[in-house]
Amino acid sequence: AHPNLHIAMQCFANVSVALPANANAYHPREAWDCTTWIDWCKGELRIDRTSLVMVFSPGGHRALAAKPLGCLLGAAATGNSAGNIGQLTFVASTNDSVHSLIRFSFMQSADAMAFTAIVQSAEASSLPFCKGSGSRRSTMTASRRSSVAGCFRDDLALETLQAHLNQQFPGQLPMAFGGAELYGPDPHCGGGSEVLLGRGAVVLVDPNNGCRISAYELFFFDADTQQPCLRLPVGPGTRLLRQLETEGNRGDRISLAGQCRPSTCSSDGSLTGMAAAYTLLCPGVSGWTVAFDSESEAASFERDFSVRKRVAVLSLKTSQGWRFADSLQGELMDLRRCGLLLLTRRIIPRALVLVFLLLFFYAAMLFSSSYDKSLLDVAAQTLRDAVAAAQFFVERVAEAGTKTCAGFTTAISTSEVQHCADLPYAEDAHACITRLATAPW
Repeated sequence: AHPNLHIAMQCFANVSVALPANANAYHPREAWDCTTWIDWCKGELRIDRTSLVMVFSPGGHRALAAKPLGCLLGAAATGNSAGNIGQLTFVASTNDSVHSLIRFSFMQSADAMAFTAIVQSAEASSLPFCKGSGSRRSTMTASRRSSVAGCFRDDLALETLQAHLNQQFPGQLPMAFGGAELYGPDPHCGGGSEVLLGRGAVVLVDPNNGCRISAYELFFFDADTQQPCLRLPVGPGTRLLRQLETEGNRGDRISLAGQCRPSTCSSDGSLTGMAAAYTLLCPGVSGWTVAFDSESEAASFERDFSVRKRVAVLSLKTSQGWRFADSLQGELMDLRRCGLLLLTRRIIPRALVLVFLLLFFYAAMLFSSSYDKSLLDVAAQTLRDAVAAAQFFVERVAEAGTKTCAGFTTAISTSEVQHCADLPYAEDAHACITRLATAPW
C-alpha cells in the first residue's frame, strides 16, 4: 500500500455504531441526547482526513460489505447509554441522504481524541459555506446530503446505472444525466415542506419503434437502489423552469440554497455547491425540483429535454391537424349527401315511377269505361292525354315564370310586340316599338 494512503486514512477499531430509531425525523443538535438509538454492530471505522469520507466495515460479519457513511460534517460528545458503559460516545452528522445522523462509541480514549480532532477540522472546513444561514431548512440540507463515497457522478457508478438502464429499456437508448438530486414534498409531512428525496441521475427514455412519437418519459433513478423515484411524461404540458437563487427565496427552498450548503467533497477537501436547479411542472402532479452538481450536465439535460418537448408539441399539432382534416372531410361528405344534385337524382327516379303508375291507372280506367275500344286505342289515347297534360303544365310554368319576372323587372308582352310587327309601314312599326320602349310600366 502507498504510505501516503495510511497517513490520509484514519482507522478506528472496535467502534460501536447506532442509528436513530426514526431516521426520517428531524433531529436538532440540542435534542441528540434525547434521541432513541438502535444499536447496529461493532467494527472498524475509517475516515479520510482529506475528503472526510467515512467508511464502516462491520466486524465478525463476512457477508456484510463495507458501508459508506458519507462526509463528516460535525459531531458532539454525548452521554453513554446503558449498553455502552465505559465507552466514549459521539453523535455525528453526515451529508448522507439515508444516514444523516450516526452515533459512534469508542473503546479507547486515544481514538476519541483523534476523532475529536477530525471533527474540529470538519466543522472548520464547512463553516464558511453555511455562514449566515441559520434557518432550520439549511441545517436539514447540510445533514441530508448524499454520500460522496458512492457519489453518482463517479464514472463507475454511472456506467453501472447505464448498464442497468439498457437492460430495463432494451432498444430505447436511455440517456442518463448523473450528479443530480431530487427534491419534492415531504411524504411524511402534509405541510408542503421541501425535502431531499434522493440522489442519482435523471434519465430520459425515448419510445420504442412503432410507439407514439410523443411517448417520451423522464425518470429519476436513485444511486443506491437503482430504482426510479420519479416518473413523468414529457409532453406539451410538461415544463422545465430554471430556478434563480435570490436572497428572498433561499430560505424557503432547500434546493435553492446551493451556495450555502455542501454538496460534494472534492479531492482537495473543499466542498462545492449545486451548479443549477430546475423545477419540473406537470399537469395534475406536485412540483419537483432537480439539482445538478455540474453546469455542463445541467445544460445537456435542459437541451435534450427541450428537444423532446418540441417533438411532442409538433406531434400534438400534427395529430390535431389530422383530426381537423378528418372532421372537414366528414362535413364535406354530409354536404354532398344533402346537396341539390344528389337530391335531384333521388327525386327523378321516384317521380318517373309515380308518373308510370298514374298512366297505368288512367289507362285502366279508360279501358274499363269503353268496352268497344281495343288496348291499342286505349294506349294511344292515354299517350295523347299525357302529352296534352305535359304541354298544359309547361305552359302554366312558363306563364308563372313570366309573371314572376314581371313583378321584379320591366317587361313587354309578346302580343304587343307582335302587334307592332304586323303594321304595314315601317315608320308606323318603328313608332310603335318606340312607344312600347318608352312607356312607363
